[in-house]
Amino acid sequence: MAQKRLTYFDTAKGIGIFLVILGHLQGDWFFSLSPYILPLCTFIFSFHMPLFFVISGMLIRYKNDEAADMKTLYRRRLRSLMIPYLWFSLLYLSVVVYALIRGNIKAETLYLQLWYTLSLHGMNVLWFLPALFGAEMLFLLIRKKTSGKITACIILVATAAVTVCNMLLGRVAFTPGIGERLHDLCLTLMRPVFGCAFIAIGYFVYGFFRERDRYFHPEGLLGILLIGINVFVHRFNGAVDFRSLVLNNPGLYFLSALSGSFGLILLCKNLPPFKPVTFFGCNSLIVMVVHNNETILYLAQNLAMLVNRYVTRARGYISYLVVVLVLVLYSTLMVFLIKRFFGFLIGRPSPFDRLFTRHKAEENS
Repeated sequence: MAQKRLTYFDTAKGIGIFLVILGHLQGDWFFSLSPYILPLCTFIFSFHMPLFFVISGMLIRYKNDEAADMKTLYRRRLRSLMIPYLWFSLLYLSVVVYALIRGNIKAETLYLQLWYTLSLHGMNVLWFLPALFGAEMLFLLIRKKTSGKITACIILVATAAVTVCNMLLGRVAFTPGIGERLHDLCLTLMRPVFGCAFIAIGYFVYGFFRERDRYFHPEGLLGILLIGINVFVHRFNGAVDFRSLVLNNPGLYFLSALSGSFGLILLCKNLPPFKPVTFFGCNSLIVMVVHNNETILYLAQNLAMLVNRYVTRARGYISYLVVVLVLVLYSTLMVFLIKRFFGFLIGRPSPFDRLFTRHKAEENS
């Protein structure tokens, strides 16, 4: 029997992917709009990627995924994560090839992007897909082979060891070329371990998240408190980045990441669902891989400057809002197009596939 979909996870992922969009709006032009944009980005990066790993762990516990055999689990994750990684990597590479043909970039850029793709380091935002795939498979493998306490101990030791290695790597000056590529490979291998730690925490903490029939009970207040802890703590740790494993102080990083993640989840659990947000949450993977489009961002900035001519107050904030709205509308359009016509990009059958299958079945009947 199919399990009930927990809408508060969709709400949390919807807010999380919206924060991803905001967090990627960085650069001199954006920072010139308001003195608050850089602190906002620092706050977002303190927990927005760990949030998705924590939710993944909670969903593994809710769905009892560890009861399935590893071959089934591997196929599911391969279809839902690595097939999108493959297709969107090819699309990203096609853009790079086009830029090379036009003479806008050098051949070295294409070679570098090929390396990112083949090594699973990931081009741009695509790093997230193999990192999540590796983290989930690593956790499920350990969980199926060991008891709960041993699973926690293994992941704790592994995370501590990788944290020390990451700190040591941060002190090494890698030479251009092979040295930098070696550093890329180290990051690729370490990301799933860090992600596995957040998945494990989400998995073991899930028992606290029981279904309730009313909103705004004490769990919601706890969520607000945890977000407040994140707001307070992350300022002492500075700017961090999961992709590059820039953690600064690892203890403060995990504290701010977990308090922000669980705070948001608890808050969403105690609020009524809002369809536009849950829509983004249900389609967070598509939004993740399409939103960071430089062409759309360039057009959004031009539109913002055009609107700015007719605005007399709060010009910076209006410009920022225009860019955000354009990216949200663009991402929404891409969700509808991909799900309607290009489902194969995300590991799902498209209408054309179903039509072909139906036609073939009619021929064989």
